[in-house]
Amino acid sequence: MMRHCLQKIFVLLCCCLIAGRAFAMVEVKSDKNTQRRELRVTSFLDYPPFGEVIVDAYSLPKMHTIYNQFIEDFAKKNFYDITYINDKPYKDLIIDVLRGEIDLILGIYYDTDIYQGIEYIYPSILNNPMSVAMMPNRITEVRTMDDLKKLKGGMDSREHLADYVTKAMKNYNVVYVDNSKDLYQKLFTGEIDYVFTSYYYGIVQTSRLGIRRQVAFSKQSLWDMPLFIGISKTSRLRKSLYSTFSKMLQNDKYRKDLEQHLIQALQQEEQQNMGVVPPSFAKK
Repeated sequence: MMRHCLQKIFVLLCCCLIAGRAFAMVEVKSDKNTQRRELRVTSFLDYPPFGEVIVDAYSLPKMHTIYNQFIEDFAKKNFYDITYINDKPYKDLIIDVLRGEIDLILGIYYDTDIYQGIEYIYPSILNNPMSVAMMPNRITEVRTMDDLKKLKGGMDSREHLADYVTKAMKNYNVVYVDNSKDLYQKLFTGEIDYVFTSYYYGIVQTSRLGIRRQVAFSKQSLWDMPLFIGISKTSRLRKSLYSTFSKMLQNDKYRKDLEQHLIQALQQEEQQNMGVVPPSFAKK
């Protein structure tokens, strides 16, 4: 009788151990599946093609940046869920990066006061060159930077520039205009002789105005402005993000992919806006 009772107790203990082990295995598997982390990201809000908030009547505003594919591929491989933050003015978003409420900011300039306190991830794999736009029959007037000092220029005040470019601009006679339409009207009417613009932004703006083929851009860049990915020093993900991104950015494949993506984005802008009717100031 005693032996029979002991056998029952032994069987019961075995069942409990097996059940406990199975439960532990389920728990471990469940934890592995829920190890996704939120990655909070922001960028320029109004500086296409580098960063822009797209507003659609049928959906919530969506942040589009030239880095989107790069970041989303990274997130997928490393089990992050991306949340794009675009619900505040740009300067407030930068403050949120400094506080650690946003982990990454896509596209910042080196040695520029507004980004002081944000950590740069090296190397840069994207450059935003400064150019001049002029009427085609006048573009040959400018062979050197000194030639520009003899002329009157204009610039879109919404441009985002590195501090060293902003400082250099003080050596030129430049007026600032709050929108591209009024800026290029001044160019077409002869009120200014040229437009200072970052090349890619200039391509986008002239395409959207329907004047892309009526304006010529300088073949050589005036200043290079490398763009970096910035990381919050107070982000809970700082160490892992910095380590992984540093390794990725040293791979030349990502630079080439991003450059190709940039070219495709500009071509798409030009194609989408081919039927845009130019403003009255541009009509012959």
